[in-house]
Amino acid sequence: MNINDYQQALDSLKSIPSLNCGFYPTPLEELTCLRKMLGGGPRIFIKRDDFTGIGFGGNKVRKLEYVLAKAVAEGVEVAITIGTEKSNHARITAALCARLGLCCILVLSPATSGTIPPNLKPASRFIYETLKAEIHMVENREQRSETAEMIAADLSEKGKKVVNVPLGASVPLGALGFVSAMQETAVQLRQLEVTLNYIFHASTSGGTQAGLIVGCHMAGYENTRVVGVSPDDPANVIATKVVEIANGCYKLLKMHNCLSFDQVKVLDEYIGPGYGLDTPDSIESFNLLAASEGIFLDPIYTSKAMAALLDWVRKGKLTDQDTVLFWHTGGQTALFFTPA
Repeated sequence: MNINDYQQALDSLKSIPSLNCGFYPTPLEELTCLRKMLGGGPRIFIKRDDFTGIGFGGNKVRKLEYVLAKAVAEGVEVAITIGTEKSNHARITAALCARLGLCCILVLSPATSGTIPPNLKPASRFIYETLKAEIHMVENREQRSETAEMIAADLSEKGKKVVNVPLGASVPLGALGFVSAMQETAVQLRQLEVTLNYIFHASTSGGTQAGLIVGCHMAGYENTRVVGVSPDDPANVIATKVVEIANGCYKLLKMHNCLSFDQVKVLDEYIGPGYGLDTPDSIESFNLLAASEGIFLDPIYTSKAMAALLDWVRKGKLTDQDTVLFWHTGGQTALFFTPA
């Protein structure tokens, strides 16, 4: 990307309203102790987006800053979104709505059965309630969108200005948060004189991966492979979402790039028995990073993404000639429970 095209894209990005309420830049650290415990292999860095701030942080802050900025500009009074009972996206939506003075309605499906101890509830549920979000529980994932649309329609008929925030804020506008995040990270990498071969992260609704891919193209990291690790859906389903969202980002930024399906790398072999359910490898990756670096992952997303990275190291797919960035998307509240 030449300097003129980059500047035009950057000017377009800066012209799009954002709330700018996260704590940026988030830290970027090298995991030297982890590398020693692995007996060598690639240099591994970690981007600490668990430190983005509001509502216990996480990657959703960056995306919602764009989506809710547009909603506020349009005079929205009520934000409705969907997720599971442990949803990071719901947590950050509720936190930002509290700050913005918006009514927040969450339509949630239960957390995976068997993961909640008796007489306890997920800490996220306590957080939603403390933030005064209105909670509507449904029986399963399939009922969430329909229920949210019904609530939105009812409120609109009553004269309320409503925004229905998509799952994960994974739309082109929301993904701009990670286009911006990659520009932030590029500055940090240049200061360290580091060039990346790979970025590993958890990918499910597609917005984070799409934004990182577009952001890499903007920042001159066209040869960096962005590897999404699925915690739930098949790779082809997620890759299709990533393509759609990324190409929407290119249009918003007036870039002439076009992402194709075969350019998107999503791994779905680390899901295990299902969404939110541990695997031996995810448990190991969680314990290994804590023991080596004092860094805690979450059990649903980042532990499985780190398991994939470690597996690639052990299989020789990543060597001492490579430099890898692991993007910590947050979510550690899923580790905790409160009295029911």
